[in-house]
Amino acid sequence: MKEKAITAWLGQWEIVAKDAQGCELWRDQIRPNLIMDDGLNMFRDALKGTITDCKIKYVGLGNDPTAPANDQHTLVAEQFRKVVTSQNVDPVTAGKLYTEVYIADTEANGFKCEEIGWFAGTNASTTKDTGIMIARVLYSRQKSATESWTIRRTDTLQRA
Repeated sequence: MKEKAITAWLGQWEIVAKDAQGCELWRDQIRPNLIMDDGLNMFRDALKGTITDCKIKYVGLGNDPTAPANDQHTLVAEQFRKVVTSQNVDPVTAGKLYTEVYIADTEANGFKCEEIGWFAGTNASTTKDTGIMIARVLYSRQKSATESWTIRRTDTLQRA
């Protein structure tokens, strides 16, 4: 029997906007994201035993459209950060995790969103540029005070 020795990490995300009554206004399609070098090294270090906290804790929004690069450690211009609202393991698919953050209609309206980052680890806090940025994506949209956003992230560790 031939064994598969390759494992891959797929990160995907989408945003759903709702009005004050909870009706869906729009939904962006699920998209892949760039996993940062720091995210890969975080899992390496967890296997090595030098870190024990890999939990995704915060989502940050920034206003700089610079293209993502593997070696980035922070958002280019972080403007807003919020603690993750929920995390759930897929009950059927091995290696799949869902992470969500809810951004209320009163939050993150004072700038045009251009970048989103996910932050993990012991040092992740409400303070900008803290924690291990596991992924960063470009996303260009002005959030308004008439909509809330739910940013949904799906991480899948799978045999390639």
